[in-house]
Amino acid sequence: MPLRTISSFFALRKAKRFFLFALSRYQKNENRLNTTDKERIAEQLSLLKKAILQKEAPLAKSLALRMRESLERAFPTPLWKRWVKSFLSFSVALGIAILIRTMWFELYTIPTGSMRPTLKEGDLLIVSKTDYGLNVPLRPAHFYFDSSLVQRGGIVVFSGENMDIADADTTYFYLVPGKKLFVKRLIGKPGDSLYFYGGKIYGVDRQGNPLTELLDASWAQDLEHIPFLNFEGKVEVAKRKQGMFQEATLYQMNQPVAKLQMGPFGTVTGKMISSSGNYGDLWGFHHFAMARLLSADQVKEFYPKAAIEEEASLYLELQHHPSLQNGQMVRDEYGRIRPHLGTNSSLLPLTKEQIEQLAEHLTTSRFIVKDGRAQRYGTERKDLLPYLPELADVPDGTYEIEKGKAFRVLWGSVTKEVPADHPLYRKDPERVQLLYNLGIEFITAYNPTKEGLLSPSRYAYFRNHELYLCGTPIVKRTDPNLILFLQSEYQKQALSTTVRPYLPFDDQGPPLRADGSFDVEFIRAHGLSVPENMYLGLGDNYAMSADSRVFGFIPEDNLRGGPSLLFWPRMQTPAQPSFPHNTFPNLLVWTVALLVFFSLSYRAKRKFQSY
Repeated sequence: MPLRTISSFFALRKAKRFFLFALSRYQKNENRLNTTDKERIAEQLSLLKKAILQKEAPLAKSLALRMRESLERAFPTPLWKRWVKSFLSFSVALGIAILIRTMWFELYTIPTGSMRPTLKEGDLLIVSKTDYGLNVPLRPAHFYFDSSLVQRGGIVVFSGENMDIADADTTYFYLVPGKKLFVKRLIGKPGDSLYFYGGKIYGVDRQGNPLTELLDASWAQDLEHIPFLNFEGKVEVAKRKQGMFQEATLYQMNQPVAKLQMGPFGTVTGKMISSSGNYGDLWGFHHFAMARLLSADQVKEFYPKAAIEEEASLYLELQHHPSLQNGQMVRDEYGRIRPHLGTNSSLLPLTKEQIEQLAEHLTTSRFIVKDGRAQRYGTERKDLLPYLPELADVPDGTYEIEKGKAFRVLWGSVTKEVPADHPLYRKDPERVQLLYNLGIEFITAYNPTKEGLLSPSRYAYFRNHELYLCGTPIVKRTDPNLILFLQSEYQKQALSTTVRPYLPFDDQGPPLRADGSFDVEFIRAHGLSVPENMYLGLGDNYAMSADSRVFGFIPEDNLRGGPSLLFWPRMQTPAQPSFPHNTFPNLLVWTVALLVFFSLSYRAKRKFQSY
């Protein structure tokens, strides 16, 4: 349709709406008019109707303006009544808008990178609010809810009401208090048991049926899942004495899982709270390591007894097997002297080819470069300026690196891959180490130190006896360095004592029986159990996502819907299971909406035709 035709179409619709308004006002007040004014306004109404029927948009617009002046002269409205009408009109419009946003659909902007690469910062979504039920406006509750419509792997939008989420308050239309909505991928339903291995999740439902969709579905193929953000999770301290905290309670999935206590002579002991066994056995923690890259000089400083290979310019440091038995008193990042978990440390030299391969699969957060310093997108530069890493050779701009490809972020969150000779494609050890260690947080406090309390959000794990970094098997099972590494790990285990046992970082295998079937008893015993009326939500970008690992399970009442269409800066449906549209909540809301629309349209048409 030509642009002029579209403009005329909307002009005529506007003129028709004004005609109906003017006709209603005239019919209510015509007894107050003298004969001359009555005939003049009636004639103007007839001319306006004729112009609308003949689709003469410019004439209809002109006649509507003249009609407005006539009505104002004939029926002057007191100022107080204008204010009252305006207030009532605004209140009705606000109420309708809130009903639509909470019960039907809503436009939603992604604020952070927690769901990358599926959803990125600045993406615009259409969120359906009728996927699972009928929501109560402005409250975490449902008029109707069908839990069978909630699908594992589906992307969900939920309210932060009554959840342990910082800064969850917001306002609708800057007026009505409410809670922010958050978006995550739903992984677990009530009664599920979930176990993490090799970046994947092995789960069974309450009947013991394997949740194979978490492994086999198309949406799951490129996703990784890590069961923690860091080994200690959230830490609460108690019993301060002589400047030191005597107790530390560790929270994972926002539930207390272990307690550390300071004993005589600064020794640290611990016990599990929520389960028996070892801390490292929680949900598969021992399959994963916190990782960072060290230079040869740093290895000499941090590990004086370690053997240095002349050809290795970078070493992979792995912190693994968190333990309550060999902890120590430390000063943490908040300046608190408190009990701290013990971990085992391992070093693996990387070849030049492995360093380059790591660069080709590296992912960072979105970041801004200005005056040679890089900051994470969404952070306040003035507060962090002394702690921002240097990228002096990178031109000012906003960037992101996804699976080794570097992009410039343009207006409207549109991305464009940078040229092949761009400095972000450097593969030398110094640049790879900087982007690996600091490429998530972009804070120099995450640079390697001997204490190593602040570890970057980088993780390593085995799958099929190959060591994965950044979602890729960087170190193959036949690699000579990996063979020597594993030999060294088991030697350290043999030389360790029962007081301070060493557990080697090796592939312990998935929770499967000899025939390849899910080991249901093992998964239920060691996996994460999802409580009744609760759901587990994880971000696709495990390194940058404050999700159920931080704020805990999502209450059923908080589920509000899910994204049905991503329409900017690219048009596509998000990667998730297909969702049926002919459900009761969908059909009911759309039926009511269509009935209201056609009823109002029919009434307006009859009124227009009757004059």
